[in-house]
Amino acid sequence: MHLRPRHFRRITARAVTFGALLALTAPGLAVAQAPVAGEKCRPFPQTKAGSTDDRTHDGAHCLEVVLRLSEAPAIGSQARIDMEVVTTSEDSEVHLDVELPAGLVWVDTPAGLRSSTADSPAPVHGGRVHRADGKGHTGAGRPWRLSGTVKAVAAGPAGIRATASAGNDTDSGSVFLTVGSQRSSFGIAVKDVNSVAPAAGPATRAHAHLAHRPAEPVPTKASETSAAGTACAGGSWNYVDHTGAPRVSGNTRVTVYDDDAKGSDDLLAAGLTGADGRFQLCFDNTDEEGGGQDVYVEFGTENQNWVIRHGKSRQPYRFATAVRPDVPSGGTADIGAFQPADAALMRGVEAFDTMNAGWNWKPGTSCWDARDTSCRRGIVNWAPDSTDGTYYSTRGNAVHLAAEDPDAPVLVLHEFGHALMDDVYEDAFPYSPNCSPHYIPRTSSAGCAWTEGFATWYGVVVLDDPTFRWPGGRTLDVEGPTWGTTGWDDGDSVEGRVLGSMIDLADSTNETGDTCSENPAGPLWNTFLDHVSGTFAQFWAHRTAGGYDVGANALGCLYHNTIDYRR
Repeated sequence: MHLRPRHFRRITARAVTFGALLALTAPGLAVAQAPVAGEKCRPFPQTKAGSTDDRTHDGAHCLEVVLRLSEAPAIGSQARIDMEVVTTSEDSEVHLDVELPAGLVWVDTPAGLRSSTADSPAPVHGGRVHRADGKGHTGAGRPWRLSGTVKAVAAGPAGIRATASAGNDTDSGSVFLTVGSQRSSFGIAVKDVNSVAPAAGPATRAHAHLAHRPAEPVPTKASETSAAGTACAGGSWNYVDHTGAPRVSGNTRVTVYDDDAKGSDDLLAAGLTGADGRFQLCFDNTDEEGGGQDVYVEFGTENQNWVIRHGKSRQPYRFATAVRPDVPSGGTADIGAFQPADAALMRGVEAFDTMNAGWNWKPGTSCWDARDTSCRRGIVNWAPDSTDGTYYSTRGNAVHLAAEDPDAPVLVLHEFGHALMDDVYEDAFPYSPNCSPHYIPRTSSAGCAWTEGFATWYGVVVLDDPTFRWPGGRTLDVEGPTWGTTGWDDGDSVEGRVLGSMIDLADSTNETGDTCSENPAGPLWNTFLDHVSGTFAQFWAHRTAGGYDVGANALGCLYHNTIDYRR
């Protein structure tokens, strides 16, 4: 590990959060708490789920959605769903949107809401989404309570999601269950090794404009291993993203095994998928049971540089093909193109591919921190029924995502941006008071604005999209706001202003008042790598010390974002 000057104390137990903290407090009860902007809010009492000794939340939020399902219904059975929307602000008109996947339907729509059914490309919806939406009122001490009835019509994992919004304030919560023909249960179970299905196609890279950088040595090609008595296995690994688009997954761990009926299966070869999602692995084809190897392939959401793992088991997601018996020597067995058979696990593979985009963008090829000689692995905890998110834990050096978070790639990269800063700063994460809750356009503190603004900038620059996109579709333009933009505070204690400054310094699509255009992997990234900055002002001083441009033009781009360092 490399050393940098220390400018502040190390924070030993802190979590960096963004968006809603979801807490499943009892079977069938989901409480979603989201920080909401507003000047007339009083904080709710803090709600915690499980162990919170490595994170702190001040509990300040103004809108809260509570869902309760009376039971987990089997196919043909019904259950009552109770909903409560609460606010601590003044009386507000609230829009509520409740989504059921194809396997659940409305029997009785909650009073005041209208029901509708539409096709949905999202894998978790199973092809259709059944909605109930409408408006109501809630205020301090006056919750909006609704009830309805749902019926299970198809087996499999299912999630009920409710999103409430009042002006710019949004909160959501989910309940997860697995529907069976005779019996159902709350939660979504994941096997140690999951099944695969033929891939939808044709698939394309989610971020095709980014160069592919192998996270480990690439697999050996057949042409390089053509000796007698050898064979190869090839194919591709794919997934369907939250928009319904088929994608390939690069840098995924691939292992080839011999299915051995008399003992444990033998590992034949291991490697990674390429940028096109394909692999080709060669091996000794001599089977001790006679004939060629009985081959199957396993895909895993991991490599040596990052892993998407189940939040409870701490194991990566693994998917295995059927066995191809007696593979002949001297050729390649094409096992085909596969994707997860369980639609509930698509989000985990999408999160892995989002991390791959972050890996591909970053300068350098050896570690997340290009100055390191000993690499830290990026750890992301996720589960298809997770309510433990959304935050980064400095104690566990791990990102925690809620179930729906992979639907928003910028959110995944934002949280990993905190992990990246913690890695580069050698665990001396900046002191950032007044950061829970925090909002992109609002004043927090200089430390909070820097850590949060940088994390979002990382996601924006990787995806080449200056828009923050939350799960569920809500968006926020983070480049356009300038002086006088309604709802935005000014100065370097506003994370959105730090974010906008970094975007404008580096982007080549300039608006009026933005005349900067530098390589984002140049002065901005190098200053980040070479110094431990506690605030954006300190980062600017470090940029100055590094000899990078801090002249009138660069200062003007900061000023365009209401940060005035010209004095």
